Amino acid sequence: MFVGRFPGATLAELGAGGAAMKATKFLEQAKGEAQFVDALLVARYALVIHDGMTLLGDDEPPSRWQMRFTRELQCIDAALQSAGIDTTQALHPPNLDCKADDDDDGGGLQSGADD
Repeated sequence: MFVGRFPGATLAELGAGGAAMKATKFLEQAKGEAQFVDALLVARYALVIHDGMTLLGDDEPPSRWQMRFTRELQCIDAALQSAGIDTTQALHPPNLDCKADDDDDGGGLQSGADD
């Protein structure tokens, strides 16, 4: 195997260089997993606050539909628990100040305005 300027060397033989590469890859993977967990927490929060709400139809008299997200919440909770997240603790509102939203005009809302 040829690695850089050291023919026949493996990453393990190169010592610190290989360790630094492994650490970088580990940190990149951890960052991706953290983003995944954050996305699940935001989805869980949205489902929890809407679970049990009643939707009213436009017809006369208005038809009613009870929103239930029990099954979806169970799936999200199972995924979070497998990642070591305790889902029995109080649920706090997520911080949704994402940099990707800066391109959006906010739908006419001023910065910091509630929907």
